[in-house]
Amino acid sequence: MVNFLNKLEVYFQKEFTEKSGRIFIFSLIFLFFITFEKLFLTLFFIFLFLTNMIGHDLRNGKFSLIISLPYSYREVFFSSYILSLLLIVIPSSIGLAFFNFGNLYPSIPLLKILGVLIFATAYFAIIIISVTLGGDTFGIPFLILIADWILGEIGSSSSVNPYKYISPSYQGNVWASLIFSVFLLLISLYLFEKRGVQK
Repeated sequence: MVNFLNKLEVYFQKEFTEKSGRIFIFSLIFLFFITFEKLFLTLFFIFLFLTNMIGHDLRNGKFSLIISLPYSYREVFFSSYILSLLLIVIPSSIGLAFFNFGNLYPSIPLLKILGVLIFATAYFAIIIISVTLGGDTFGIPFLILIADWILGEIGSSSSVNPYKYISPSYQGNVWASLIFSVFLLLISLYLFEKRGVQK
């Protein structure tokens, strides 16, 4: 565990050095934007951020530099996943805390953060799956995002459209969508370890 934490720290330093500009811009977006009630734009910015993380490195041949360090595929996977979630959740939490200061219902911001975590987990996984199967980091995952959005719009309630229960975008049932997102994450981890990418 201590060894992984040391590697996690080194990975964080590498990412902040290489992607400081992108991280800064997206942190500002998450600080303010997730507090607004513009669901699709919020999800799109999270999606856009995720395409600029490990999926970008995998697609552009930078993964060989990462794996040349003493990291296993699993350690790289979880280092990137943890960093991605932290860079989304920390500024989002600060923004929500600021704009909801004095709110009589503190559970509402917490539910928003949970929703962000579920969506980010699902699309982190989808981007990894796309790249490991020979696709790209943006095009195919974006089509899946649009399909997810359209399928979630069908019907007026979850009873008419059961997909809304597990949709990472609509999250008709928080626990069902969380389980579905974790399932996608496990699939992406399996493919990442088994198929890998070119070193």
